[in-house]
Amino acid sequence: MRLIYPGDNNFRIMKFIGLSFCFLLTFSSIAFSQTKATSDPLKAYTKCKVPDDLEIKEVSRYPKSADKFRKVKTANGAEKVSVADGYRVMFAYKGLYYYYANVKIEQSVPADYLRDKETIISSLKYFATAKEATEMILSEKSSLNGFEHYGLDRDRIDVGGQVGTHVLFYDPHQLVITIYFLNQDDKNSLAHAIVGGRERKFHNLNEYRSLRDDFLTNYSECLARVAATQP
Repeated sequence: MRLIYPGDNNFRIMKFIGLSFCFLLTFSSIAFSQTKATSDPLKAYTKCKVPDDLEIKEVSRYPKSADKFRKVKTANGAEKVSVADGYRVMFAYKGLYYYYANVKIEQSVPADYLRDKETIISSLKYFATAKEATEMILSEKSSLNGFEHYGLDRDRIDVGGQVGTHVLFYDPHQLVITIYFLNQDDKNSLAHAIVGGRERKFHNLNEYRSLRDDFLTNYSECLARVAATQP
């Protein structure tokens, strides 16, 4: 067997091959880790919390087998909004047995985003004028920590399942974040007696609005921090 010495050409060739192999392994590892980090960019948004004693109670991902759209009602009837991927995050106050907010974190199909955005805004405007059990108050376009914000609220609490719907759009990443603020379901006295729990968090419209505004401000701040880390 012929020995290979540092001065041999064969040694240099084998050394080059070894270094090249190490480089490829390192490059592949970096590429894999980057792909893994960006293959589910929405997951990072599900970690966002807010001050106070609000807790994340449930996180579920949009099923991969589900249709890549959802329908919303507008003045023109039911219209489709694309959903490339999404999560649902449920918030509740500590010690209460009912949810406070149902948050949908969704990403549109890039080519459909602008149309989706227009459709969702049209839906909010439709419900603001539609005949409902209560008057619906529309909050027109505003900026909230880098997100484009629209809202729709009832003029009374404890009517229907939700008291307000607010939407945050983030154009660079085609994000649509819908926040449904839920009525405090303490009217079921039997459930309250069995499960127990603390007193409800808002008793009137002013208290609801104060909690809502605090949530939107703090939650959008966290979402903006996450968005800043996304490619």
